[in-house]
Amino acid sequence: MDTPKPVTGPSSMYRLAGTKGASAVIGEALKVQDDNVVCWKLHPAYAAWFWPLMAKVVDLVILVPLAEMEAVDAGDSTLPPVPPTEAQKTTILKMRELPADSARVYTLALKGKQALVHKAFPTRVANLDILRSCRRLN
Repeated sequence: MDTPKPVTGPSSMYRLAGTKGASAVIGEALKVQDDNVVCWKLHPAYAAWFWPLMAKVVDLVILVPLAEMEAVDAGDSTLPPVPPTEAQKTTILKMRELPADSARVYTLALKGKQALVHKAFPTRVANLDILRSCRRLN
């Protein structure tokens, strides 16, 4: 595995491809691994959309292909998402996680707990389809 390299460019803030404006999903690109995967730090509020039954998350970083990242535009919303409703939670829990649309979790820290880095959750994934749609639903 290559040594992680810092993300270069005018800003470390990037959005998920296919999202923009009020439905933009924006996070901080911390570093690039293996020349094509970004360690992308999201607002912890997004965790409620990935895992509706999980306790309060305070730190969330996922590994996203560089091809899924776009530059942030001036009109993109940087506000965190509102929590899902009970009906939305039920829908999320019934969704299939497709390997082609999943991003591996790099860091996951729960309130009052030490951060669990990628070695602790080698199979924990985040559904990018949920991420794309959560901002449109609010």
